[in-house]
Amino acid sequence: MTSNADQLEREILRVFRCACQQGRPDIADFMLAALERLDSEHANSTGSNRPLIDAYRDLAAIGGCGRS
Repeated sequence: MTSNADQLEREILRVFRCACQQGRPDIADFMLAALERLDSEHANSTGSNRPLIDAYRDLAAIGGCGRS
């Protein structure tokens, strides 16, 4: 079962991606900060199946938010 925190992180990741697609790096930065905060609250989580890691991968793949 997915916890409320996990659902929140997934929703924030969705908004982060939407902001990037719409060329809103200001909003994407805010969402990334929220993901970083939530991720730090469960610092013992390991592995690559974390919304924060997914966001970082998205940034690396596109060379930054708002750039295609």
